[in-house]
Amino acid sequence: MLIDALVRVFGANLPIVALLFTGMAVEKYYVSRVTVFTNVLALNMSFLSLDQAPWLLVWYGDLGLLLGLYGFAAYLLNAKTSILYNFPAYSLYSSFPVALVILVGPDEWLAALVLASTVSLAAGFVLEEKLGLDIAHWGPRPGQVSRFIRTATMEYVDAYGVHQKVDLDVGLKP
Repeated sequence: MLIDALVRVFGANLPIVALLFTGMAVEKYYVSRVTVFTNVLALNMSFLSLDQAPWLLVWYGDLGLLLGLYGFAAYLLNAKTSILYNFPAYSLYSSFPVALVILVGPDEWLAALVLASTVSLAAGFVLEEKLGLDIAHWGPRPGQVSRFIRTATMEYVDAYGVHQKVDLDVGLKP
């Protein structure tokens, strides 16, 4: 079976790798509220293999779990999240920082988190501000969809053969 091969490669870490992979797949277009939840589950599962985790690392995992639960609830309710959620979700709990923290282990995790967060924020700034590529999700709709709705208009012919113009942001225009 294929699962046997995966267990041989990843061993007991297979569930952790699966959760991180799920988070990375969802992050293909933006850091979603569900990604934070799956990432912190992977992070907290990695603690199970430790005899004793540093208290600051445990606190990082606990805070992430609360943030992940909040984000998951916001996702289920299709609610917009604020910068108080979005900034730590993107900078501290997206797949890259969490994966690096898990990979380096309990001794060097804080340095790995600082490095990964700095790289994520710098890359995010360059991609969004300089190149116009949205990589973070700041609400129920991706940035490209919101921008399209704010700026797009469509023309169509109604049932009476009259040409109508529709502004997608505010509805029908005369």
